Parts: sequence; structure tokens; C-alpha cells
Amino acid sequence: MALFFKKSVVNAALAGALTLSALSAAQACSRVFWETQDHGVFVARTMDWMVETHPTIDIRTKGISYRGAESGDKVVTWTSKYASIMTTFYGKAGIDGFNEKGLAVNALYLGEESPGQYDKSKFQLENSRIVPYLLDNFSTVKEAVAAIKNIQLQQFGPEGEKLKGHYSLQDKSGDSAVLEFVDGKWFVYHGAEYDVLTNSPVYKKHLENWQKAKPQNNEVVDAEFPLEGNVAPDQRFIWNKYMLEQLQEPGSYNNGLAKIDSVAYKVPLDAANRIVNGKMTGYATQYTLVYNLEALELNIRYQYGDVYTQFKVDFNKLNDGRNYTLKADQQSNSGDMTSSFKQGNGVMAQYRTAE
Repeated sequence: MALFFKKSVVNAALAGALTLSALSAAQACSRVFWETQDHGVFVARTMDWMVETHPTIDIRTKGISYRGAESGDKVVTWTSKYASIMTTFYGKAGIDGFNEKGLAVNALYLGEESPGQYDKSKFQLENSRIVPYLLDNFSTVKEAVAAIKNIQLQQFGPEGEKLKGHYSLQDKSGDSAVLEFVDGKWFVYHGAEYDVLTNSPVYKKHLENWQKAKPQNNEVVDAEFPLEGNVAPDQRFIWNKYMLEQLQEPGSYNNGLAKIDSVAYKVPLDAANRIVNGKMTGYATQYTLVYNLEALELNIRYQYGDVYTQFKVDFNKLNDGRNYTLKADQQSNSGDMTSSFKQGNGVMAQYRTAE
């Protein structure tokens, strides 16, 4: 399909990107989740990387069968129960999205992810496919968390370089979870209080850091409260938590979108995106996704290279039993782009099982 890059080009780009990520001291991406009283659940997620990732937005219908890994004796296969909208990475992976039932899944880089020893008793799933797997099969966070214990996660990447991550889930009921697969074991943090995710270190350490840094009472919550504020993941976690906890009930749906977008930490394009002493010191924010799990409308601000634009997609209008796709990094994307999607099977077509 014209949508896909040649395999050699994709592998070369990924190999270069992943080599840099292995050297990085400050990988980036942030996710924040906010349940409101009158306007439902809002989610904001930044995608921060060192080179363009050529994202697409794919609308995926239900009833299609997929394979969860290239090889293995006990590979997960599934037929999608739910339609979804998904943002993709390098034409190979799904990294963010929500389904028609109001479950959202986000994948963020985590250097500590490791599959451990092969476990033949577990179903095998490649991490590049975990986002669509969860979107396709589950309607709530509770369902997804219960099922994931039977999965051993494998890693995707060419020529010895592996893409690694951890994963946040949230649904329209206000439930939330963070999933990490380290040394062959799942670490699950399940509850609405797990409302922020960044990158390394492991989530337990972020929670410990927040307990030490957070305000002890409301009297010290002001502009002079000493707050971590640089681009490293541990500092972004504290900054996001602090700012998220200051949000007041939105006055409208649009006001809620504006507030959650304002909280998600954006990494400057030049100030942090450089190599110092052989290590990448930060990855700039390429784009920000903002959505509400009742409205199911995706809002995107793309800001990388020569592209600076903002647009939205109404998933409800495209959920008609067909597959659609749109290149997300085009300057011509502006306003409501729902009617500009073209029919196409998108990134997950390469992982479909034989009909």
C-alpha cells in the first residue's frame, strides 16, 4: 500500500532512532488523565521524539483478525470486538487511541522494559501491537487489567535495537491503570489516582518522587512553590502532577479540552533536543493529542519541522464499518478533518491473519 514506507527505509529510520534512544538520558512523552464531574474524562498525551515519526491516524473497524507477533509457538491472535481510532508510529506500531466503548490506551517509552526468559505457558504479544490489542478486545480498564496477566510481552525493533515502553489505560467511567513489563513480570498500578505517566524510571520510583515533592497542604500551592521544571521524565512527572491537581471543574466541554491541554508538558523544539557529550538530553514535542472519552473526538496539535497546525477528528462520524486513514503531519490539516479521511486499511493491515 502507498501508505507504508519501504521496509528498508523504515528499518533504517528506526535503527537510527532507537540507537539514539538507547543513549538518551531524558526520553520524553507525557500523558495526563482528568475525570471531571459534569463533562466526563479528558486525556492529553504528548508525543516527543528526536526525529519525525510520520504518524497516521487510522480508523479501524471491528471484525478483523490479527496476529500478535511474527513468530512463536503461542502467539496471541484475535478478532477485534470494537472499532477504534489510533495514532501510529513509523508505519509499524500503534501508540495511542480510544475505542467506541470509551477505553483509551497510550504507549510511552520506558527503557527498563524487558521480556525476561521465554515463558511457553504465556501468550506472546509484540509491544508494537499492544495498543490495538487492548483497544480491540476490551471495553474497560478492569477487563484489560484482568486479561494482561496471561500475556508475555515481546519487543519490536530491527537489527538488535528494541523499542521499549510502558502503557497507560483509562476509560469513560474514570478508571485508570499503568502497566509495566519488567524482567518478564507485569507491574500493574490500577486506580484513578494513577493519572500521570512520563518515561523512565519505573513507575514505582515516580510515585516515590512525587510523595517527597508534593505540597503538604493547600496553603503552599502557589507560584512560589519550588517545583521541578526541566525536561527529564522524573521532573516532568512532578510538574504534570502538580499542575493537574490545580485544575478546577471546567465550565464547558471546550474549556475542559483547553485545561487538560494546558497541563500536558511540552518539550521545546530546540532547547532540549540535542546531543551533549554523546547523549540525547531531551526529545522535543512533535504533537499533542487531546480527547474526551464521552465525546470521542480527537484533537491534535502538530508542531515539528516545517509543520505547525491544529485539527480535530470526529470518530463517531467515521465509525461506519469501514477503515480510514489520514497522514497526521501535513500542514494542510486544519480545522475539522473528519471528511478528509480516505478509505484504507492503515498500519495494522500488515498484521492481519489470512482470511
